[in-house]
Order: sequence, then structure tokens, then C-alpha cells
Amino acid sequence: MPTGRPAKLNATTRAGAAQRIKDGAIPEQVAADLGVSRSTLYRELRKHRESAAIEHAGQDG
Repeated sequence: MPTGRPAKLNATTRAGAAQRIKDGAIPEQVAADLGVSRSTLYRELRKHRESAAIEHAGQDG
């Protein structure tokens, strides 16, 4: 069972934020829209990239 504070964003919200930035949105605006700091947004986006890489690696085998 995980310990510590719950994540600010769930997987769906992280994916949506990543797509908005990919489409040209300003990260500071995306963070403000989600009610998180810019550093929290970047940390959550890193989690999104890592989980996407793990899923992709699992499909190769």
C-alpha cells in the first residue's frame, strides 16, 4: 500500500495535460487550469512519460 500524500493528478488528467502541452499550450497556463504549481505539473508529466515508456516496453515482448 502506497504511503505519503496522494498524487495531485490522476493518469487521465496527466495524459490530458501532456496532450495540451504537445498541442502548444503554455505549461504555466495548463498548471493554473489544473490548480497545481508548475513544478508539480512537470513532476506529474514525468510520471506520465515513465508510465508510457513502461507500457510501450511491455508491448515489445
